[in-house]
Formats: sequence, structure tokens, C-alpha cells
Amino acid sequence: MCRCTWLTAFLAASLLLLLGVGCKKPTPQQQPVVVHLFRDLYSPYAHELDHRILEFQSSDPRLPSGAPIVVKTYDDMEYKNAIRSQFDKDLRVEVVILNSASDAAENPGMAANLSHAVDICAAVKACPANVPAFVASSATGANAQAAQIFLQALAQKK
Repeated sequence: MCRCTWLTAFLAASLLLLLGVGCKKPTPQQQPVVVHLFRDLYSPYAHELDHRILEFQSSDPRLPSGAPIVVKTYDDMEYKNAIRSQFDKDLRVEVVILNSASDAAENPGMAANLSHAVDICAAVKACPANVPAFVASSATGANAQAAQIFLQALAQKK
């Protein structure tokens, strides 16, 4: 009888140890940082840009803090109408991709951002056309940092 009690106690202790190891507190998941992107969904480069965005997303991009980066295209307003509007007041996006630099002529706020635009013509196979893309001056914090990482990925030749 003594052996049975010892065996039961051993099995109970082993079971508790196994359950204790399996019940570690899960590490909290970091919330993704969303990069809102404004672009012409019907541009000559739209299809190629879709592929580049999917490539970026499939690479599991992250901020140095480890937070995942997600790109979401703004599609609530037609391209030309959005450019003519008060862009920074009506739209809150972190990245803007224009069909051409001349598109910004109608919008002073957008034209001011062209000074720090990068040309992503190689990314969308549109060279020798100039396809400017920039982080909006209204972007701040983690969103601005994620937007810059996204633009760097787009600017790299495939």
C-alpha cells in the first residue's frame, strides 16, 4: 500500500510540473502600426504597385520595437478630387504616391511635400517616368517611422 501512495504522489507531482510548464503567461501581442496610403487606384502603375505592396506585407515588416507594419490604401475619394481638396484637412494618410509630380501643382500642401519625395519608378516599372512618393508632413511617431520603412522598401529596385 505504501508503494501505491508513493507512486500516486509521484504521478500527481509530475502532472503538476507538466501543467505548470505548459501554462506560461503568453507574451502580449504588439498592435500593428497602420500606414495609410493615398494613391490612384486606376493609375498606369496600380497593378504593379499592388504587387509591391503585397511583397512588402509578405516580408513581415516590423518597426525596430517589433510592432508589425500594415499598409492600408485609402480608397474613399477619387484621386483627382482628393488632390484638389484640402488634402491634409480632408485626408489623414502617412504615404502619398502621385502619378506624376505635376499632380501636386493644384495643392500647395502636397507640393511642399515634394521636396522630400522619392522616385519609385523602378518599383512600379514605370521608368523613365517620375513617380514621386513621400511621407506626409502630418505623419508623426510610429506611423511616420513605419511609413518611412515602407517607402524605403518601395524605392529599392526589385
